[in-house]
Amino acid sequence: MEELKLRAPAKLNLHLEVVKKRNDGFHDLSSLFTLIELFDDITLKKNSNSIELIESIPIKQNIVLKAANLLKDLFSVKEGVKIELVKSIPDQKGLGGGSSDAASTLLGLRKFWNLDISDQDLAEIALELGSDVPFFLYGKTAWAEGRGEVLAEYPYQKKYYLLFLPALKISTKNAFEKASFVPGPKINKKNFTSDQSFNSFEVWIRRTYSEMDEAFNNLRLIGEPKLSGTGSTVFLEFDNKSAAKSAQKHFPELVLTKSLERSPLMQIIE
Repeated sequence: MEELKLRAPAKLNLHLEVVKKRNDGFHDLSSLFTLIELFDDITLKKNSNSIELIESIPIKQNIVLKAANLLKDLFSVKEGVKIELVKSIPDQKGLGGGSSDAASTLLGLRKFWNLDISDQDLAEIALELGSDVPFFLYGKTAWAEGRGEVLAEYPYQKKYYLLFLPALKISTKNAFEKASFVPGPKINKKNFTSDQSFNSFEVWIRRTYSEMDEAFNNLRLIGEPKLSGTGSTVFLEFDNKSAAKSAQKHFPELVLTKSLERSPLMQIIE
C-alpha cells in the first residue's frame, strides 16, 4: 500500500462522572460519549524503514508518534511510514483530538502494514496510549465505564451543537490532580436521563478559571451550557439546525457542528 487517508473525529462527553480513584492511580469513570463532525486529517505514506511525522501544528510529544512506534516495536515491523497530520480539532480542549489521532493511527497502520491484530488486542494497545483511545476505535455513541475502556453501545441521537472554544488549554493530567470529586450515587447507562447529566470537572474549572465561569454565565442566555471532558470546550445542544443557527446569532464566535452516527474509521474496520 502506497497511501491511506484517514479522518479522525472529535468527541463530546454528554455526561462525565468521576466515580472513584483506583488502586492503579487512574480513576473509574461513568460517561456518555458522542462523536461530532469536527475532524483531523491523517495521511499515511510509504517510507523506507523509519517513522516520520509531518504536522500542520507542532505538538510536543505527539501521541501519534507514540502510537506508531508502539505498533512498530510490538510487532517488529520492518517498514516505515510517513504520517501527515492536519489538525482542525484544537488540543487540550476536552474534544479528544489527540486520542482520536492515536486511534486512527493504530487502525490505519494495522491496514497499511497488514498486521494480524484482533480488535481486542488493538483495544488493549490503545488503552496504553490513553483512556479515551479505545472509544475512538469503537467508533460510535457509547456509554463508557472503567477508565473509559469498558464500552457499551448507546442509542445514537441526531443533535446539533454550538461549541465555545476558549484560548485556555487544560491538561487532563492537571485536571485530575487538582480537581476534587464528591462521590454520589453513580449514574449508569440504565438509569441515565439527559436532565441528570453533569461533568465532575465543571465546579473546579469554574472556580479556578474566571473566564470559564463567565462563559457559562453568558451562554445561559441561549441554552444549557455543558463542559466536555476535562475542558475547556463548553457546548450547547439543540434538536435541530435552525434552532442552533438562531442561537448562534447571539454569539457568532461559537462553532456549529452536529453529532456523528459512525466514525469514518469504521470503513477500514469492517
